[in-house]
Amino acid sequence: MSSSAVIECRMVKDFSDPLLDKVEKTYNDSFPEAERRAFSLVRELVKEEPRFTVYTLFKDGVYAGFITAWRFTAFIYVEHFAIDASARNGGIGGESMKQFMALCDAPVVLEVEIPADEMSKRRIGFYERLGYVLDNHVYFQPPYRPGESLLEMRLMTHGQIDLSKSFEDVKDNLYRHVYGVQE
Repeated sequence: MSSSAVIECRMVKDFSDPLLDKVEKTYNDSFPEAERRAFSLVRELVKEEPRFTVYTLFKDGVYAGFITAWRFTAFIYVEHFAIDASARNGGIGGESMKQFMALCDAPVVLEVEIPADEMSKRRIGFYERLGYVLDNHVYFQPPYRPGESLLEMRLMTHGQIDLSKSFEDVKDNLYRHVYGVQE
């Protein structure tokens, strides 16, 4: 990315903000249906769930992508992160995540696919270059829709969080609040 580009990370505070229309398109284009909720539910979370935030990303003042995150007592969970197809390449993803992490006053946790193919290995490498650590606990992402299967994933962490001690607590928060399931 050229050093002259300015990346900005802005919170969306209103569920009727027109920026959410752009986020919706990026969200639906970037994630398969099994890896996302219906966007009407994202809007509902913005309106009703104080732990949930949509951050819009701008490159030189132009919409470039988004991050959705949940704030818990001991950590912040990044649920979705995508750069819009019109803004991809040139390092904007890494710079956007750095801007987001600078806003975080707690460790960050996110899910990644198991490093089984080239794309998943590249994605993990992307986060590792930003200082994230891959955790090896077996972790299953609950389905977003009833009747769908669990998806085996791994967690990655950034900051002062030790999943050897807090994995069950992190998993419990994600299952209960993000996915709405009790174990």
